[in-house]
Amino acid sequence: MENLDSQSTQSEFRYVNGRRFHNEEGVEYFLPNDEDEQDRLHLQHYIIRYIWQSNFSSPIQHLLTKPGTKILDIGCGAGSWSFDMASTYPLISVVGIDISPYQPTLIKPENFTFIKANVQERIPFEDNTFDFVFQRYLIGGHPKEKWPIVINEMVRVLKPGGYLELCEPSAICDTGPVTQQLCGAQLEIMERKGLDVDLIQNLEKYAQNHGHLKNIKKELRRCHHGAKSNNIELSKVAINNVMSLYNLFKPILVKELKISNDKFDELVKISEKELFELDSYIFLIRVYASKVVDNNIETKVCNSI
Repeated sequence: MENLDSQSTQSEFRYVNGRRFHNEEGVEYFLPNDEDEQDRLHLQHYIIRYIWQSNFSSPIQHLLTKPGTKILDIGCGAGSWSFDMASTYPLISVVGIDISPYQPTLIKPENFTFIKANVQERIPFEDNTFDFVFQRYLIGGHPKEKWPIVINEMVRVLKPGGYLELCEPSAICDTGPVTQQLCGAQLEIMERKGLDVDLIQNLEKYAQNHGHLKNIKKELRRCHHGAKSNNIELSKVAINNVMSLYNLFKPILVKELKISNDKFDELVKISEKELFELDSYIFLIRVYASKVVDNNIETKVCNSI
């Protein structure tokens, strides 16, 4: 298909090989934001929710039946988590922010509000606004050097005593040589872009380094893709998610690996078989903490910036 890339600064989106992407300058997130990606993100949401058997780990259950509770979803994407929370807890107010507005409108809950914003610059709310701030799967969105700034912004808008929760994935573990080749190329590309490919190891440290978070907790789960999984159907769905990601990365992976499109498709089929037969898995991590209650402390950017 002809490359339809349009870099016009007047357009909110740009198009590459028929896929729609954000057109925000200075933002590293390089996955598309069209209807196909919406479908993938919705599917990914339900995979994550099933693995954890919850949408969050923070002890905020008592707030979710309280009118006036405010929740912020950073990088809300297709709105999967936000819509789920808003529908499940109709008394709360959920705000989702993202660099692109591509949430479904026909099924949008009345207690959900979208705001276009770049968290790396500033969250457009006053200090101490939200009871709970949530961010998930932005390993491909924030450069490593920006994580302290992002954490600082999230803590700034969090009420004293409120909770911050972060959720991120690892690379694929216990897998075969072809999957290692494909995933290794992805990680090299991400590292060159300045992204934190070791985020699952560093996420807790980012929270600890801030200085105004306490009771920092970490939880780990595995998402299996293989025959030994306790839920074969879930494994198949998880594999389909990996296959979708391969296809999203295909143009840059073909270039990175210096192979043809046909060869790439062949490797993807081999990887699909490896994932299932070797019962490969990824780790999912949740780090959550509460904001220190001290009216005399003004949140500042931590020293690690």
